Amino acid sequence: MNARRLLRAVLFVALAAAGTRDLSAQCAAGATHLTWPSVNPVWDFCFVKPGQSSGTNGSGLELTNVHYKGTLVLTQAHIPILNIKYVPNIASCGGQNLCYRDWFFGDAPFQCSPTVAAGYCTATTTPASSDPQSFCPGSTACTVCQHPGFDAGAFTGVAVEDLGTSLKLTAQCAAGWYRYIPEWEFYPDGTLQARFVATSINNGCVAYTHDHHAYFRLDFDVNGGSVNSVDQVLPGNVLQRATTERNYIDTSPARSTWRVTAPGSPYFVEITRNPEDGGAGDPAVVPNDFPIADGWVLAYDASEISDYSNLLTCPANLNSFMNGQNVDGTDIVMWVRAAALHQGEPGGISHDCSMVGPTIRVLPSTPPATQFHTLPPCRIVDTRNAAGPYGGPGLQAGAVRNFVLAGQCGVPMTATSVAANLVVSQPTAPGHLTIYPAGSAAPLASALNFSAGQTRANNAVLPLGAAGAVSVQSTISGTVQFILDVTGWFE
Repeated sequence: MNARRLLRAVLFVALAAAGTRDLSAQCAAGATHLTWPSVNPVWDFCFVKPGQSSGTNGSGLELTNVHYKGTLVLTQAHIPILNIKYVPNIASCGGQNLCYRDWFFGDAPFQCSPTVAAGYCTATTTPASSDPQSFCPGSTACTVCQHPGFDAGAFTGVAVEDLGTSLKLTAQCAAGWYRYIPEWEFYPDGTLQARFVATSINNGCVAYTHDHHAYFRLDFDVNGGSVNSVDQVLPGNVLQRATTERNYIDTSPARSTWRVTAPGSPYFVEITRNPEDGGAGDPAVVPNDFPIADGWVLAYDASEISDYSNLLTCPANLNSFMNGQNVDGTDIVMWVRAAALHQGEPGGISHDCSMVGPTIRVLPSTPPATQFHTLPPCRIVDTRNAAGPYGGPGLQAGAVRNFVLAGQCGVPMTATSVAANLVVSQPTAPGHLTIYPAGSAAPLASALNFSAGQTRANNAVLPLGAAGAVSVQSTISGTVQFILDVTGWFE
């Protein structure tokens, strides 16, 4: 069995199906082709690891030619621009200007096995860690987030994990002491969750508060053509068409949502910035920070993969790409900013693994059977409160608690899943949470990892199970408090 056939068998995804179509025309040399799920696949795309990604400074784990149910939605998706801004500090972190431009091509080792082809693994046999400083649970890819502050493992490349309910791609990159972890997670309902994790190994500079900015470049060619338009979705589901190149600035609590459409397409694409991604219009926590804006709609230009003329200075120069060109019914590109604020971690001991990034949804252009409905952020679960079905006690070691989300905070009983923000607080030991539909078997993948005493947050799409409930299980030797806010629902 050759390497490509072995990868197909172990990943449960189709790599190269001879006799069905010419996949070599879809993927450039060095890229890997995937379809998922293995039965009645809905996603079809190519990817390359960070070391092969495009752009002057690389662009992380890069997707190309992304199809949903046979319709092209994205020609390219990646992160060509990263920068960091520090608060003033006595350690000269950030140099003279308190900032860095970073690179995103340095493949860094992490824990993942088995390796089924060069640079690709499925993580199904990754061993659980016995190191007390690590909480790699086994049978999943484990980055520096599972062993905070230090590197572990020997695999470099892309982890491709078939989690049953989703397909998750993960890589890890090094830029000095920083560790950047790009993730793309595909769901069968058309959701593509983009994530950028900014963290580091232990280093004196992480003792000082700093802000990471990641700029996602999304080259849309919805329906396989270059006649696309972009509408901003305003309150009340009012659409405002972008006609010439422009940018968008968010101010909390609002976050932008856009729709990319094409005439005659069976689908449109909706892009939503998440609350954790920051707003360029918010007061800066880090003095003289430079978020510039939160989104850009631009006419496609092959030379605008990155802001080449500005690589020696820190702020992104995407505004220079706005030249008044038409973006209504043409070939368009969107840039979407995400920011991870790292509060100073005492002693330079790194634990922060903030996840940020837009949620991308492919939705039917005709009245859909599944629609996403936004909600004002609303808290359903807080185990710090008095004992009750949505309150205390905190999650106990190995125990499972069910929380009925349907019927709460405006989530109807007909909802099939919810968009949620998850938070853990006051953990007495390292551990992780697993969240899954009530009545289903617990998956191997964790929803949120944490160390002792750490407050962590993550956003997720949670399928609902029996009676509209989710099951939450904590893998910890002590206790941890759990908070869940809903921000929307699917029906």
